[in-house]
Amino acid sequence: MIITALIEGLIWSALWIIYVYVIVKKYPWEMLHDYPKDIQKAASLPEPTRVQKRNAKVFSTAGVIVILGSIIAFSILQFVSHEESFWKVFAFVFIIAMTWNAVDLLVMDWLVICVITPRWVVIPGTEGCKGYKDYLFHFRGFLIGCVYTTIASLIIAGIEYLIFRFLIW
Repeated sequence: MIITALIEGLIWSALWIIYVYVIVKKYPWEMLHDYPKDIQKAASLPEPTRVQKRNAKVFSTAGVIVILGSIIAFSILQFVSHEESFWKVFAFVFIIAMTWNAVDLLVMDWLVICVITPRWVVIPGTEGCKGYKDYLFHFRGFLIGCVYTTIASLIIAGIEYLIFRFLIW
């Protein structure tokens, strides 16, 4: 189960990476709040149009449906044929979600943003800001993500367990 959860966690991470890449590239104002303060202050983004805001909402909604749908599908495939405890379902979901939290820190934040800093992550007007090399900022985000990951995993596993209990098992 652990190896399966880790593999599916990497697949889930790839979905998140695609989602974040599109948001940062096409709708950067949607992610600005996740950047360090010096970047937020220096950013010179034009005010998004009504159409851009709508497109961002449509993409975000579709992305969240795909991402949440995939973690539910992973669990259904894992547990459809045999009854398990809530805690086993939770552990499976938690491993998948924490895999993304770790990939987000190590790959997206530290490697892509802090080390490589490709042009697509740099918000217009923020070139040269120190926040792009702030490893501690991203580590704090990872720790906060650990709390959110635990809470989200409990909620998702609870929903899945109810689906299993009343519809599948």
